[in-house]
Amino acid sequence: MDQLARRPASRQTGRREWIAVVDDDPSIRSSLARLLRSDGFDVETFSSPPEFFAGLSEGPPACVVLDVHLGTASGFDLQDSFALAHADVPVILITGHDKITSAELTRRAGPDGYLRKPFDGDRIIDMVRRRTEILD
Repeated sequence: MDQLARRPASRQTGRREWIAVVDDDPSIRSSLARLLRSDGFDVETFSSPPEFFAGLSEGPPACVVLDVHLGTASGFDLQDSFALAHADVPVILITGHDKITSAELTRRAGPDGYLRKPFDGDRIIDMVRRRTEILD
């Protein structure tokens, strides 16, 4: 998990606002973290569901960018478990696999809540911005 200076707390909740990136590919994790940080987001990265859940000790993130395939784990299973306690936190699904249908991704994340790899950096920044603006 990346450690960095903490972003100021949200005006409404008083909690730290941060973005979680969960992907088993270290190059994707670091690329997404670098990209989101360049836009001013406080980002922590995780390589697996257990690492992600262990990182929630300070509270949930403002948004989760989640790979659908996490090695032997399922991003869908992580999403379902996380939503039990944090249904209000937006999740953006990313996938590099063609086996997952657009219908399944839309059902899980909404018509504008998923991206297929490779994706445009400006698009992911815009998606995270829109989802975190709702919370502030």
